[in-house]
Parts: sequence; structure tokens; C-alpha cells
Amino acid sequence: MKYTFLCILVCVALFNNARAQSANGKSKPVSVKILIDSLDRALDRIYIFPDKSKMMGSYLKSQMKKGAYKNISDPKLLADKIGSDLQTVHRDGHLRIHYDPEFLAREAAQQKNSGSPDFTEAIKQAKAENFAFRKVEILDGNIGYVLFHGFNGFIEEAKPTLHAAFRFVSNTDAVIIDLRNNGGGSPWMVKQICSYFYQERTRLNDIYERRRNKTMEFWAEPELADTMKLSMPLYILTSKHTFSAAEDFTYAMQVNKRAIIVGETTGGGAHPTGPVDVGQGFVVDIPFARSINHITQTDWEGTGVVPDIAVASDDALPKAQTLALEAQAATATTDEKKKQVQWSLRALKAHEYTSTDNTIYEKYAGTYGKFSVTLKEAKLYLHDFNGRTFLLKPIERSLFLATDWLQAEFLTSASGSISLKLLGKPGWEDIYERTK
Repeated sequence: MKYTFLCILVCVALFNNARAQSANGKSKPVSVKILIDSLDRALDRIYIFPDKSKMMGSYLKSQMKKGAYKNISDPKLLADKIGSDLQTVHRDGHLRIHYDPEFLAREAAQQKNSGSPDFTEAIKQAKAENFAFRKVEILDGNIGYVLFHGFNGFIEEAKPTLHAAFRFVSNTDAVIIDLRNNGGGSPWMVKQICSYFYQERTRLNDIYERRRNKTMEFWAEPELADTMKLSMPLYILTSKHTFSAAEDFTYAMQVNKRAIIVGETTGGGAHPTGPVDVGQGFVVDIPFARSINHITQTDWEGTGVVPDIAVASDDALPKAQTLALEAQAATATTDEKKKQVQWSLRALKAHEYTSTDNTIYEKYAGTYGKFSVTLKEAKLYLHDFNGRTFLLKPIERSLFLATDWLQAEFLTSASGSISLKLLGKPGWEDIYERTK
């Protein structure tokens, strides 16, 4: 476990470091042949798909014979070109090559310092970033919302944050987990977070490692959930940027029918990866293992996780809210609960004004008892007796959202007179006749 996590952590660090580096001073000319041969051997020895590694090696050699790399003197540009050619043969979002001449020196220094990784600074940084957790809140309709951007590998250090986040939403009627900008991380964090949502030990996605020809099973373990049992409906938001461990989490939840996936098809990366030195300052991140689900006997590599409800990424949150509220409406047992749910469903339809034509709404302007409605720049505003002003956002032609607890509806009688109906979030309603 520590080895795999270290590989993933170093891979991410090297990738970010390589992006930031620029060639400093003059470097020795690169022998492309030696580089390609070394890369070919590494892929053949380690890459998770032996048949693909042979195809990639053959393609790189054919490109070299054609002179595709002959005039590339910048090592970083050479790495980019080779990386692009690798993806031409077989698309793998985890397979990358970069120029990092300091890689071996860092490895030697690490070995000198007791031979074990020192995560002190990495843990400090993870804490500063709140272990990638960005937002936890209760949305209208008692729906929990949890947003995080990564599956951090420091499980024990992160547990207080995790427990606090999921305990905050433990009394909700549904939970939405937002992974639309989650790039992945540790499979052990996937296991930890999954464990909050299962009432019994449940198998997730396994990881098969080619070099050792071994499969590591991953299970959701309820005893890891700090006594919480989150059995409410779960919705997971995805986008094309949802990747790696975020897909691992999503796929396991979908296959086990524990969550409804809403959004876009994910990025399609299912391979744990580690850095390998291939000489002359070049490092290749090689996927040495693959995820595999014991039910489907496959994974999401190259295809992504296909959502249950396909919508544009920007529309995923309101769609999931709508689904959760509709489920509440279907099971509501009191009129008050039904009114509250309908109020929330209507509120989700509120939108910005799309017309600049004053004539559309001018008939609603006027005084309604202790309330007044004004029209300014084709937008309606509600003014109450406490001096507060609310922009009325359209829901339907005569129905508007004033705040997260108040809606306003204009009723037109058969004779043409207009009344103002105020609908409060708890379910109360008041009607005011227009006096001016």
C-alpha cells in the first residue's frame, strides 16, 4: 500500500515539477536511439498491457527511422513529442514522459535519508489545503452537498476532516458528492470515503499488478465510518475532468447500485502509476497496474464512467437536486411536506432575465397592501414593509423567486385584476390585492 501510494505521490509531484521547469543552460545532446531503446524495455517490463507496450515500442522506433525526432534539440520538446506518439498508439491518461534531470539525485538523497520517505512537508501542505475538501453545506430540501477536488492519500491525518464533513450531512434526506473537478489520488481514500455509505462490508474495485501477477481487493468497511451509517440516497456529479481515483469511487458506487451518477462521461483513467528513470534525464510515468471490478470484469480505462443521467457538467447540480426532491415528493406523507418539496422544486427553475422588453412585466408593477413591486430595466423588484428589496427572478411567466425562503406569484382574475401571492418556504401562503 505504501509503495503504491508513494508511486502515485511521486508521479504527481514529478509531473507538476516537469511542467514548471525550463531548460537551464546547455544540456548534453540526447541520443534518441538509446532513449527509445530504454523506454521500449521499460514499457515491455512494466506496462500493464504487454501487447500495447510492444505496439508502442515498435511505433516509436518507426518514428525514429523516419526522422521524427531528428531536429528536436530541446529535451522537454522531445519528451512532449514522444509522449504524443505514445498516446497515438494507445490512449492512456496516466502514461507520460518528461525531462527531469534531477530525478536520480533526489532519489539518491532520499535513500541517504534513512531510505524511507519523509512526508512531513507533504502532510503540512495537505493540511493547508484541507485535504482537498472545499465545501460542505445543506441545500434546500435538506440535501447534503460535499465538494472535494482530490482523494488525498494521508488517510489517518485526514480522518478528522472527513468525519466532520460527512457527519455534517449525516441527518440529510439525500447527499450529493461533487467530483466534477476531482482529478483523483489514492485508492485507499476511495475505500475510506466509500465506507461511510455502506451498512455492511462491500467489495469495491480491485487493483491487479502485472509485475507481481497479484490482485489487491478493496472493500468498504463500515467500522471505518466513525459510527456513521449514511444510508440516504446518494448522487455523484461528474464531468470530463473527473479522473483516476475519482472514477474509481464513481464506478464502484455505480456498479454496486449505491449511487446515481449525474453529469458527463468521465476522463477514463484506471491505471495506478509510478515513475521510472529511462536515462539521460528522462523519466516516464508507467501504469504498472489496472483497476478491475469483480462484477463487470472490466474498468473505465479509455471509456470513462458513463453517467446514469447524462447532462452538461454545469447542469449536473440542479439536475441532481431535482432528482432528490422528486424522490422526496414521491414518498411525502403530509401535505406540509409536499408543499415544502414543491416549493423547492419550483425554486430550482429560477433563472436570470433573458428579455429587455419592459412590456412583459410592467403589468405587475404596483402596490399590494404593505408590499410594492417596481419595474426597472425590465426587471421586477419586491419591496417589503421592513424596507428590504428583493430582485424577483423568473421561475415561470407569473411566478418568481425572491429569496431562498420566499416566492412571489402574480394572479390574474377573469376580470383582469391582479393579486400578489407570497409563498413562504415553510409552506405558508398570503394573498394581497393590488391597491394602486
